[in-house]
Amino acid sequence: MNRNRWIARLAILVVFMILVISGSVILLKDRNSRQARVSGREPLPRLSYCSSTQNTPCILSFNLKPDGNMVINILADSSSIPDFYMKIRHNESESIFECQKVKGFSTSVACLGRAMPPGEPLQFLVVSRNEDVLLAEGSFPIIGLAVATPEVAPTPTPYVPFNPHYE
Repeated sequence: MNRNRWIARLAILVVFMILVISGSVILLKDRNSRQARVSGREPLPRLSYCSSTQNTPCILSFNLKPDGNMVINILADSSSIPDFYMKIRHNESESIFECQKVKGFSTSVACLGRAMPPGEPLQFLVVSRNEDVLLAEGSFPIIGLAVATPEVAPTPTPYVPFNPHYE
């Protein structure tokens, strides 16, 4: 009888240990899957310059306009990303860039704002316009600016009719 009690106790202990170990494994998997998310969402995409293996959104180019403002051209899949604006932080200041989709191009967005200094590290934040939720971020310097050339209109020359008897 004493032997049967020990066997029963041992069986109960083994079943209890199996339940504890399997429960721990399930909780650990659940905890690890939550750590890969930020506030119940996927981790933020890293914003950087576009490359051949780049996901969107990414920055195509920076253009300096003649009026002193800067245009940031962004490649963004308009079907998967909502309307957004961009914040750029430099030192202690923050600039807002208004962004709008470029007509005729489903993946191109242009953002207009105050010119930023090239060569200095800047923090770029892509923020949804409706919910004010951060969509992507990245820190890097502007490595080049395309400067818009002013349009030069030719000076009209007066029409002088051809006169072979010109004196």
